[in-house]
Amino acid sequence: MSDKNAVLERLSRRDAQRLEKLQKAHKAREEVDATNENEDYFSAAFKIRSENIEQLLSQVPTLEINVLSMHFDNIKREVNELQKFVVTSSFFLKEFNMRKYLGIVQNLQTKCYELEDRYVPKKKFGFTRKKLPKSDSHKQDSIDENDGAGKTENKWDEKLFGFDSQENKVLCMESDELFQRDVTLRNLKNCSIALKGVMGTLHMTNLENCYILSGPVTSSVFLEKCNNCKIITACQQLRMHSSTKCDIYLHVTSKGIIEDCSEIRTAPYNLHYEDLEKHLKMSSLDRNSNNWDQLDDFNWLAPDVPSPNWSVLDGPKRVKNWNEWFSKSPSQV
Repeated sequence: MSDKNAVLERLSRRDAQRLEKLQKAHKAREEVDATNENEDYFSAAFKIRSENIEQLLSQVPTLEINVLSMHFDNIKREVNELQKFVVTSSFFLKEFNMRKYLGIVQNLQTKCYELEDRYVPKKKFGFTRKKLPKSDSHKQDSIDENDGAGKTENKWDEKLFGFDSQENKVLCMESDELFQRDVTLRNLKNCSIALKGVMGTLHMTNLENCYILSGPVTSSVFLEKCNNCKIITACQQLRMHSSTKCDIYLHVTSKGIIEDCSEIRTAPYNLHYEDLEKHLKMSSLDRNSNNWDQLDDFNWLAPDVPSPNWSVLDGPKRVKNWNEWFSKSPSQV
């Protein structure tokens, strides 16, 4: 009788183990199915949204000039919404797919700015200064437009967001102002600019002897006519034109591009401020992919000879601590 009980007990244990395995397998299959369903839904929704943006971009050559500005604003909003859709779906997207989708968004954004440069004429105005977002600088002095007669400075577009036409100032914007915004820095001299947050894009034009301390940029950083500047930034894509004598402390997930530049030096991104780690996670930049020392020079076509227009900044010459630049302009040091 005892032998029969022992056999029954062994059979019971085996059934219990088999049932437990089946339950675990079923649960795992449900989790996989849920993830697949999420990815399938995301992929379909992303396809619809991206194709809509492509259609909006294709309409640009057919539109009248007077409606182009509004049309491009609409495209930028759609691109930003698509980017946020990818970022907020990161909890179930595989890392490879995440980079793929962000790359598509980046290409759409780049195409938008290239078309805008081509089709929207840049009018010339007398020099003015507009009221800009808050900074620790003093209130800007108003300048009569007639004082700038004959000058070719562009008027600050009220739709732009950032800093324009400042000198010897310390300028700062925080996370709540910056989140996923397109930020523009223009016509600045001897300024330190701290951008402590996550941005959508960052545009820098006509900067002279400036320090730009930038948190992460989820897509692209564009520089043009920047001279003798130190720039610390993390982004997906870097494009630099007509600039010289700039040191760039960089985290970039694709190869940066320079054109018509000289005496450019690169170093790894080494900025520190409160909440930086949180901002880097929010940006979804790949921390394991950094091409800070692999710029492509569009003016240098020899594949087996390094470009003479840029180099890696020697370790002893690198700035190790940027803290003083959060409170001092270059002219104060």
